[in-house]
Amino acid sequence: MIITHNLRAMNSQRQLSIVSGTVSKTSEKLSSGYKINRAADDAAGLSISEKMRKQIRGLTKATENAEDGISMVQTADGALNEVHDMLQRMNELCVQAANGTNSISDRLNIQDEVSQLITEIDRVAETTKFNEINLLDGSIAKPGRNAYTTAINNRKLEAIKDKYDKDKKNFLLTGLNGAYAGKQLSLDELAELDGTKLLYTINYDFSTIPTGNQVSPTDGLNQALKTKADALIPVLQNSIVPQAVQSLLAAYPDTFGYLNGSSIGIGLTMYEDPNSSVLASAGLSFGGSDTLGFNLSVNMATLSDPMTKASRDDLEVTIVHEMMHTLMYEALTNGMTGNVNGEFQKDTFPQWFIEGMAQTAAGGCYHGNDWVAGLGISSSSTEADIINAINRAPLTQSGSGGASDYGTGYLASMYLGYMAAGGNSVKEADMKRGLDTILNDIKKGESLDDVVKKYTGKPLKSFQKEFATMGASFVKDLMNEVQDGTGGVATGSYNVNTLNNANPDNILSDNNVTGAALQLFQLSGTDQWIFNKYPADQMPIYNGGTATNGKGYSDGPLEIAANKRATGFGSALHVGADADMTNKVHVYIDAMDAESLGVDKVDVRTVDFASISIERVALAIAQVSAQRSELGAYQNRLEHTVNNLGNIVENTTAAESQIRDTDMAKEMVKYSNANILQQAGQSMLAQTNQSNQGVLSLIAS
Repeated sequence: MIITHNLRAMNSQRQLSIVSGTVSKTSEKLSSGYKINRAADDAAGLSISEKMRKQIRGLTKATENAEDGISMVQTADGALNEVHDMLQRMNELCVQAANGTNSISDRLNIQDEVSQLITEIDRVAETTKFNEINLLDGSIAKPGRNAYTTAINNRKLEAIKDKYDKDKKNFLLTGLNGAYAGKQLSLDELAELDGTKLLYTINYDFSTIPTGNQVSPTDGLNQALKTKADALIPVLQNSIVPQAVQSLLAAYPDTFGYLNGSSIGIGLTMYEDPNSSVLASAGLSFGGSDTLGFNLSVNMATLSDPMTKASRDDLEVTIVHEMMHTLMYEALTNGMTGNVNGEFQKDTFPQWFIEGMAQTAAGGCYHGNDWVAGLGISSSSTEADIINAINRAPLTQSGSGGASDYGTGYLASMYLGYMAAGGNSVKEADMKRGLDTILNDIKKGESLDDVVKKYTGKPLKSFQKEFATMGASFVKDLMNEVQDGTGGVATGSYNVNTLNNANPDNILSDNNVTGAALQLFQLSGTDQWIFNKYPADQMPIYNGGTATNGKGYSDGPLEIAANKRATGFGSALHVGADADMTNKVHVYIDAMDAESLGVDKVDVRTVDFASISIERVALAIAQVSAQRSELGAYQNRLEHTVNNLGNIVENTTAAESQIRDTDMAKEMVKYSNANILQQAGQSMLAQTNQSNQGVLSLIAS
């Protein structure tokens, strides 16, 4: 028996140590789930596994990047959906405004909504962000694409405008008087003619038919009303309207003389409204920097059938009044429309001046519709009576269209003309000269406030308050001169006595205009505006002072505004695990503000502007549609990218799992085997250690 070296015990110990190591490693693999817990477990496998882990984690983050990109694209698309809706509404408004039945106030109201839509498009473009990144302001636009789109759209707009202008020139005009009576001319041929031309269009507005004191809808054109209108139209075209124009040009030569040699377009709209006492009214439409168009609407329900002298006098005075409005629009556009820095209804003349000046030209209607008589003023009135009467209907800055504007406004306007002529005479010739001076001062750029101060020494508002007292003596002299009537300096009826003769003259002659001094034409077709066009050496419109500031304004011709150039470089979405540029998905979103879309200059204040604006908005809708289509393509691509990345991550994870993850079944068997061997080894080690105990017993014995 050898006891120095217990080899059996040493062998048992060594085997037990090996088995214990196996148990430890197997237990580690089972508890961690990995068969590679340290480099020593599988050096090559660890290297391969870590490369795969890098790819898996990179691709997982790339998936999140792509999903974030989808969210960004969806945010932009949602905002552009609203822009689309606004452009569609803008298109509706442009189409509505292009219709010739709208008055200037209608188009101004439409323009208000258009302007708000333009502002909102700009706000959406400015504020649409994703993670504080501006999406629609051009920050991530494709370089140069805005410029290219602009160039293409501008060429399209120019082509549309050229065609539109060419189509307008193809309209044919039929001569109504003089050498061209019965002959047809094109607008180009008309432009070669010398002299002043009056161009008519005819429109029938009989959407209702009178039934007693009510009106009921009717389909189509009411032939009975059309027949009645057709009988009146030649009288208006050949006699009343041209004589009204001629009388105004003659009465105010300094103010309106520049219209001699021009083409003046007048649309005649015939309608019948038995519930209205309006005889006629004039509407206005703009057609560019040097063009205006007017529409004269005549209510046949107010006229006797057949027309009596009294009824015709009423109509003649009213049309002179309305044509005075149109010529004031021609020369004094700012003050009539309130055009300040291109925005309308900001600083108009007071209503009393607008209506009062028209009354000075036309005079009262001497058959029970005399506004001055309605004030209770006559030649027998004392100055105290006059002061009291005017104070009952005083001048105001913002009138209501009643006696203050028509009656007191007439007296105040006449007073201004009286003072401008020297304040010495109420004779017709002197009053004409003074009124022409007032209008011409304003046409040259002075404000009404300036003019009132110049001739009365009072600011406008003070004059309005103090006119009753200031003008009482003048009014009394005027009433004596016009024999209690309201004298009109352009109608040939300044003195009412001329109407009371045994064979009274008409306010305007019954004779047709037949000479060449004023050539008359009618446009073929209906619902068309003809805009007044002035020779190049004559003054443009949009001049003349406003109520207070007296500044002229020149609105340039129809221009095709260039779109804003964007300078962004897109947004690169990284959708891969490597630095390769093929892993970049570039998303480009062009600037979508109003200027970049070309709608910041959408103008519907005229038929022509509105018509061109329809095409401008159509191009903007196409531009937004193209951008949204591109965004949809991005989203579809990114969704495919997400799916592909998920597939790669799944398969790479499976491969990495084969290398790194524990085969639990195999390791459990191995662990059980090693555990049994460990217990056996411990038993054997104990037994080998017991064999040496025999030696101790021999020694002890």
